[in-house]
Amino acid sequence: MPRLLDTLDAAAGRTPVELDLGIDYLTRVPSPEQLIADDGTYNAGWFDSWQGRVNWEASSAFQMAFHRFFHLTLDTGRRFVVWNIADFNRAGNTSILVADKDSGSFDQESRTGLFARNRVSVSPSQRIFRDASNHSFIQVDPDDQRITFSVHTGRLHLAGVAEQALGPAFVQCTRFHRGRGSLQWYGNLRLLHGTLTIDGDVVPLPEGCLGTYDRTAGHQRGLQNWNWIAAVGRARCVEDGQLSDLGLQVHQDLDGARPRVHSKKHVVWVDGGLAKIPTARFDYTETDPETRATGPWRITSDEGESDWLDLTLIPRFQRREHRARVLLNVDFNQYYGELTGSIRLNGRTWALEPSFAVAEDSLLQF
Repeated sequence: MPRLLDTLDAAAGRTPVELDLGIDYLTRVPSPEQLIADDGTYNAGWFDSWQGRVNWEASSAFQMAFHRFFHLTLDTGRRFVVWNIADFNRAGNTSILVADKDSGSFDQESRTGLFARNRVSVSPSQRIFRDASNHSFIQVDPDDQRITFSVHTGRLHLAGVAEQALGPAFVQCTRFHRGRGSLQWYGNLRLLHGTLTIDGDVVPLPEGCLGTYDRTAGHQRGLQNWNWIAAVGRARCVEDGQLSDLGLQVHQDLDGARPRVHSKKHVVWVDGGLAKIPTARFDYTETDPETRATGPWRITSDEGESDWLDLTLIPRFQRREHRARVLLNVDFNQYYGELTGSIRLNGRTWALEPSFAVAEDSLLQF
C-alpha cells in the first residue's frame, strides 16, 4: 500500500523529487525529549545518543509504512557474514549470508513470514529483535555496549556476542514526507566469541574480528532507491604515521527514491572518534545490464571541501535479488570487494590499508 500511494502521488506531482526541509544534519546535538513532535512529524537531526521517548503512536504517518530491521556484517578473515532480522509490517524476515572471500561463492538462507505468519517482534526500546518462528534473536544491552545474537535459518546458524567498537554509535533521525521518518543507529562491532554452523559443521569465529551494524525503525517511504557502502579496517595518518582502526558507512538516495532526501549519512570512525563528511557521491559504470555487474566504484566528495572522501572499491564478486510482484518490486544488488583510498578529517589525512567492503545499488518498492 505505501508503494501504491507513493507511486500515485509521484505521478500526480504531489510528492517532490527532492525534499529539503532545512534540517541541519551536520551538527550533532542532544536528542529531543520525544521522537515524534506534537504535529505528528519526526524530530529530525544528528544526535549524541538517543535519550528521548519513542512515541510511535503519535506519528501522523500511514501505519503500514512502519518498518524495523537490524542488519549486521562480520569480516572473519576467510568469510564475510551478513545477517538480519526485519519486521516489514506485513512481512517478517530472518536471513544469514556467508560469502567465501576466496571463491566468491555464497551460502544463503532466508526465512520470510507473510501477514499472519510474520512472527517477528521488536521491543519498545528497539533493542531486542526476535523471530518466534525460528527462535532467532538479536539483542542490544541497555548500555548499548554489547550485542548478543542467535540466528537460525535451517542449515545455517550464527551465534555469538560482540561489543561496540571504534567509538560511539552514529544516531540520526531523518524526516521524510507525509509524516514519515526513521530513527537509525550505525555502528561497528568487535566479536568477543561466536560460532557459525553450516550443515551441522561448527566453525569457531575468530575472536576480535570486526564488523558493522545498522539498526533502523520508523515509517519508511514506499519508493526507495539507494547506494550504501560499509567497511571496517585499518588506516595510517599520512602526517604523523599513527595507525588506527577505521570504520565507515556512507549512504545516498538515488534518483528512484521519492522523495530524495539529502540526509548526509556519510559517517567515519577513526582514532576513537565519530565524524561526518559534508558531501559524498558514488560513481561507477554498469558493465552488464543483465547481471548489473559494474566496474570500479569511486566514492568522493565535492572539490574544495576541507573534510573529504577519496575511495575506490574494486568489486570481486556480486549478488543480485530481482523480484517484481503485485505488492513488491525489488532489485537488490550487493558488490563485495577491496576498498582503498584516503579520508581527510580535521586536518589529518588517513590512508586506508586495503580492506574488504560491501556496497549496494538497490531499489525497493513495497
